[in-house]
Amino acid sequence: MTRTQARHLLRRACMSSDPERIDAITGRLAADVVAEWVHAPMETVFFHAPSWMNTFYPPVGSDQSAIRAFLQQNEYWVDEVRSDWLSDLMAGRLRNRMTLFWHNHFVTDIRKYRYAALAYRYLFLLTSSSLGNFRQLVRNICTDGSMLYYLDGRFNRAGAPNENFARELMELFTMGAENEHGTPNYSQQDVAEAARALTGWTMNVRNSWHAVKVASRFDRGEKTFLDATGPWDHEDVVNLIFRRRQDQVARFMARRLLEEFHRVDPDPDAVQAVAERWVAHDFETGPVIEALLSSELFFAEDTIGARIKSPIEYIALDITLRAGQVESSKRPLVLSGVDTLGQRLLSPPSVAGWPGHHAWISTETLPARWHATGTTTEFAGSVEGWNHIMQTYTEPGYPWPAVSFALNVAEAAFSVPLEHVAVPDSGIPFAGNLDTSPLPDDLMQGPAYRRNLVKLFLGSNPWYEWSPLAPQAWLLARNYFVALAQFPEYQLS
Repeated sequence: MTRTQARHLLRRACMSSDPERIDAITGRLAADVVAEWVHAPMETVFFHAPSWMNTFYPPVGSDQSAIRAFLQQNEYWVDEVRSDWLSDLMAGRLRNRMTLFWHNHFVTDIRKYRYAALAYRYLFLLTSSSLGNFRQLVRNICTDGSMLYYLDGRFNRAGAPNENFARELMELFTMGAENEHGTPNYSQQDVAEAARALTGWTMNVRNSWHAVKVASRFDRGEKTFLDATGPWDHEDVVNLIFRRRQDQVARFMARRLLEEFHRVDPDPDAVQAVAERWVAHDFETGPVIEALLSSELFFAEDTIGARIKSPIEYIALDITLRAGQVESSKRPLVLSGVDTLGQRLLSPPSVAGWPGHHAWISTETLPARWHATGTTTEFAGSVEGWNHIMQTYTEPGYPWPAVSFALNVAEAAFSVPLEHVAVPDSGIPFAGNLDTSPLPDDLMQGPAYRRNLVKLFLGSNPWYEWSPLAPQAWLLARNYFVALAQFPEYQLS
């Protein structure tokens, strides 16, 4: 990988702009790097179970004060789960990036299921399964507590089937409503019969955070689903979907993956190629991701910078661009920023998830993004932190450190090549005496955008008065980061 390709891989696959990580993988084979990420030990990529996981809803007969106390504590625990998950997402690992993808696919909403323990179990399921077998993940999500609450599966019982989950299982979670030719993939009768097969599962949060199957609530009768008849249960339904609609599932999910990691309008041939790979590997996700993230398709010029950053991507890339880390005390500020930009973690707007891409940008969210970038400059922390950043982006020994810093930061900040960034000319000449202290010929005689970027950085300051070691140098650096975020191209990944 070139440096540009390494930066693209880290941005898309790990939500990271960390310059040290970019250095570490530049020059390596993408396939080797992605394979390391896919096979990283699970214990390194998820926060540990909180101490309150064995605290349940107060037992029957408890007074209202005990219930209120539990619910109040639960609100704090929800914030704790969101904060810990944010920390995982900001760590820049592929498995955690995949967890976010699955969260927007198997959507649940904490505002409906309420309990922090169920949120933790849901995230653990998505993370532990994020690069595993998709079929098995579908089976498990059928009986996940947050999903049983969110789509009313806990009320689904023999004699009174609830079709909410059965419908979304087919329409949004596995195969889609229609195939590529516009033919329906299932009928209303299939929805009704699948709902019967999914009966019996419920929750008793007074003594467990695990779902339980109550035999008396399960419909034991025969069901005809996708033209197969039998006394089906939820596992049978999933098996039939993957057996009788294998190609439709593969294509539906291939498109979802490509929209997330490639571009929002994937080529049909690319969809078919990814679908065939998923089928060939019996719906194991890891090999599909390995192939996709190391393919020529992924690194094509028209792929780089072809997606609008989601709010969490935007802020994560903002912070890691500055080589920053999120301290636990500052996580609420970051979460608030992500919420303001329209992506409240654990609370997508509907069962269809966040629509993404153009939907992320509006007359309200664009100024909010600019404000968020101003806020994230604080994560560089002390003057010492800014000194580290300035030295990171300034080539040692280069005679014009201001030129080096300005161009290197801009290259790191934008996904698209700098020649494609519309950098206006301020109309003001460089400050200072350029006769005695000239700027380099390749800058002065080269493309205008390079000069304009250096002018944007320096403002009214002579180039020779700026050095990463100067006492107030960090002020120009901070303002430059904020200025770059105003460009439309900065919104792209």
